Amino acid sequence: MTSDDRSVDLPHHKAEADYPLTSLHDLNNMFGAAMGSLQLVARRHGDDQKTSLLVNNALTSLQHIQDAVRHAFMKRVDAVPPGGFDPSHKLASGHATVSAAANGHDLFFAAIEMTRMPMIVTDPNQADNPVIFANQAFLNTTGYEMSEVLHKNCRFLQGPGTDPDTVANVRRAIKERTDIAVEIQNYRKDGTMFWNALFVSPIFDRDGKLLYFFGSQLDITRRREAESALRRAQKMEAIGQLTGGIAHDFNNLLQVIIGNMQLARSVIDKPDKIVRYNDAVVTAAEKAKALTQQLLAFSRKQPLEARVVNLNRVLTELRDLLSKTLGSHIEIDLDLARDLANADIDIIQLEMAVINVLANARDAMPEGGKVTVSTRNLRLDTAHRDDRFGGLKPGTYVSLAIKDTGTGMPPEVLARITEPFFTTKGVGKGTGLGLAQVYGFVNQSEGGFAVDTEAGQGTTIIMTFPATTDALYQEVPPVRVEMAGPQGKGEQILIVEDNKEVRELACAILEQEGYTIFEAVNAQDGLDKLATTASNVDMVFTDIVMPGQMSGVALAKSVRKSRPNMAILITTGFAEDVHGHTNSTEFETIYKPYMPDELAAKVRSVLNRKMDHRA
Repeated sequence: MTSDDRSVDLPHHKAEADYPLTSLHDLNNMFGAAMGSLQLVARRHGDDQKTSLLVNNALTSLQHIQDAVRHAFMKRVDAVPPGGFDPSHKLASGHATVSAAANGHDLFFAAIEMTRMPMIVTDPNQADNPVIFANQAFLNTTGYEMSEVLHKNCRFLQGPGTDPDTVANVRRAIKERTDIAVEIQNYRKDGTMFWNALFVSPIFDRDGKLLYFFGSQLDITRRREAESALRRAQKMEAIGQLTGGIAHDFNNLLQVIIGNMQLARSVIDKPDKIVRYNDAVVTAAEKAKALTQQLLAFSRKQPLEARVVNLNRVLTELRDLLSKTLGSHIEIDLDLARDLANADIDIIQLEMAVINVLANARDAMPEGGKVTVSTRNLRLDTAHRDDRFGGLKPGTYVSLAIKDTGTGMPPEVLARITEPFFTTKGVGKGTGLGLAQVYGFVNQSEGGFAVDTEAGQGTTIIMTFPATTDALYQEVPPVRVEMAGPQGKGEQILIVEDNKEVRELACAILEQEGYTIFEAVNAQDGLDKLATTASNVDMVFTDIVMPGQMSGVALAKSVRKSRPNMAILITTGFAEDVHGHTNSTEFETIYKPYMPDELAAKVRSVLNRKMDHRA
């Protein structure tokens, strides 16, 4: 292990034990542990957060069962004569029946047939690796009849939400004849989706010949829903930590905007001063836009994706926000390593993790103090093993350490800091989700999490992530087009917007560009105008969220249906408004706040494309 200047402590991870299946009594004990947790889950209708913990316990027990069954299956295979299974006894090649199992003496097949855990066996020696055995639990879970399952590849369980990458990983494992455990969206016969914890293992005979693949499954839909609820709660806590600082920033920005606009009004006869005051307003507005975009990133509902980032760049860009989180009474110092390697991680989750750690540091220093945020390159190799690094593979990593000069933590608190809902703060001052989010994010990133603390001596929290040599993700900034003159050619545009000030601004921008403008205050008013005074418009420009029973997207779809050649442009301040009502390519979109030249360019572009399409 080598590091620039620092050693990094990480928790030790225990290896899984082997659970051989020796009797039905052992099997019943393991199922008892699993089903007991699942029954508790069934009773916790209103506590989705704690549901996740119970289901994890059940999954552990069921994983042990899968290991045990595989162990027994391999013993069973070792006893198979060269000619294979006797078709009249247990498993008929190509017919997959266990009808004799319940009445016979085969412990393995009797156990699998009676278990409530869905299990199947496939034959990779046949074309398309078909299912040759399925127990009743599998049929109950999926809703299929035995005749609809046998001789088919398992892809019949896939559907529109099934992740192609996960499917590819399963196929790769089957091709390479290795074990694999995944969580995948599958579909029942009636079309309903369920999250499936799938465990697949190859079965070989004593000579190493591949005979079968054994698969066990578990419906983990409730666990996934609980995890989603937990992530939403974690995001809300992070947003809460940001609120105070961002509100302060917005008050300052609004002061700049209001003050400069009033000054511009007072010097209407002095163009040079008007330009200066106007520039100050534009600068303040752009800063406010950046703040809102950063805040919205924390509250997004759509899944977030990993991308190649550099921690130094992220921390440098976040510095002002980090200072606001800590408050003016706490000093922050960035100690960033030179030539820091990149990491492939979720940047939004990283920002949340840093904010959550800093919030804890702030609360540990009520009288003020100092926080040092440092980064380092780190190499782990087999020659420098340390039990504290047991969970990390040898390789190159980047570490992020956040050190405070606060009160530190006693051992009894340290032992519980990553538990969801554990908090030492007073009622209403913390949910206990902050460090749970940090720990979960680091582990999901295949990294390490460590804490160095002592009561009265401060705390250092270390996050370690696998390094990558891939190039940084590059966001393409929007190109601001300077217009060479009015863009309109007399086209008529209906603007549908409930906010009076925003509507008047859009009207002023587009009228200045040479368009003829009609106004509507909501979607229904827009439909009425299209049927009367605005019947010959060339474009509908509508907001999405408006009062009334019809949204802007519903209006756009109605117009598209009745007037397929109509140009349509929608606008909103929230990405979720678009993603929640329409796909990303159905309608052209411009996001608020937009600059006048951005709106003019977008309107011209949409009109031109529609004209080209007509031609």
